[in-house]
Amino acid sequence: MNGIAGHGRRLVMRVVLLQIGSAGLIAAACLGFWGSAAAGAAFAGGSIAAIGSALFGWRMFMPGVAAAPVLRRAMYAGEALKWTWTVFALWLALGRWRLAPLPLLLGLIVAQFGYWFGLVGMKRG
Repeated sequence: MNGIAGHGRRLVMRVVLLQIGSAGLIAAACLGFWGSAAAGAAFAGGSIAAIGSALFGWRMFMPGVAAAPVLRRAMYAGEALKWTWTVFALWLALGRWRLAPLPLLLGLIVAQFGYWFGLVGMKRG
């Protein structure tokens, strides 16, 4: 994996792994405070964020090296796919599966730190 496409794929992998790690940490904290149901909800929330990031990255970097309008469409499509997934997954988690809302949202929020740390720590080029 060389060049821009390889860099993009590595960035997505790094972000997703950091988000899953963050979800694991908050799930462990919730296990200690509230028990296994809360830990599962927290990990589910973090997983929702991680899967959304993976979907965005997959769609964003699908065209490879391309013209700006193609990349712009890929970015918008990736963002739409991510938000569609997030809304659907939250509906499932809160509405259908009735997971605990506070740990679920904590997992979702903490996983965003994995996203930000993944972007900050990447070398350019």
